[in-house]
Amino acid sequence: MIEDPSPKKQKKVIALAICIAFTAGVLSMFVLIYDPEPPAVSLPQNIYGTPLSGMWAIVEERTGIENTTAVLGDLTLVATDDGSIKSLHMSFYGDNEDLHQSYRIRVSPMSIMTWDSRTVDRVPVGEHPLVLLSEIERIPYRELIGEGTELIVNVNAQSGDLAYEAWYRSLFALHQGEVVPLERVVFSTNEPWYDIAIHSRMSGGSAGGEATPGGITHRCTLFTFRDLGEAETVDYRDAEFSALLNSSTITTTTTD
Repeated sequence: MIEDPSPKKQKKVIALAICIAFTAGVLSMFVLIYDPEPPAVSLPQNIYGTPLSGMWAIVEERTGIENTTAVLGDLTLVATDDGSIKSLHMSFYGDNEDLHQSYRIRVSPMSIMTWDSRTVDRVPVGEHPLVLLSEIERIPYRELIGEGTELIVNVNAQSGDLAYEAWYRSLFALHQGEVVPLERVVFSTNEPWYDIAIHSRMSGGSAGGEATPGGITHRCTLFTFRDLGEAETVDYRDAEFSALLNSSTITTTTTD
């Protein structure tokens, strides 16, 4: 994408109180603060992670983006071992007052959200941020990686020819908080899809998965049912999940 050589940048700051939790009974919320007014927005409990869909409502309101034109670029979320946000970065595109814009959102450990934007030539093809954020916030992180580790979630748009194999790292289909084991997924398309990579990092090293020198372990990769519809091959691990997928438009095979 070629950007305007002299883009008009905008910068805003939003104060947020953010708490995320991966254990039941702990309140997770975003609180939008208007100084000197009292907190104006408080979202209900969400034991799966950060209420990202609620964050999108705030982003939409503050940036002025035309919601129907929004397309996610990428997202990186880092949470500490107690579940609190360490950092969050998200890029997306959309139209604002007849201009194509590229946006980047940042949330600091102090729960301060900042954003900036610049004019670009076009908005790329892709998925609406809310579709993916609504799925990501319901991932059963405790089931996939356990507790007491730093959590890292990377979401990236992909296209072209790419194969994913479960022998290399665990693969799952993701639908409304449910995860279904996969053996193999192959894409061969110019249409974009998004892979959701879940990593963990434990002090003093990590166990299982694909460890890196920095102690980060790639635990698994997930795909939404919607994106699996773009795949050339989708092999599910167990035939017992076929009933769950009957309502899906995805063509599936199973392995023994």
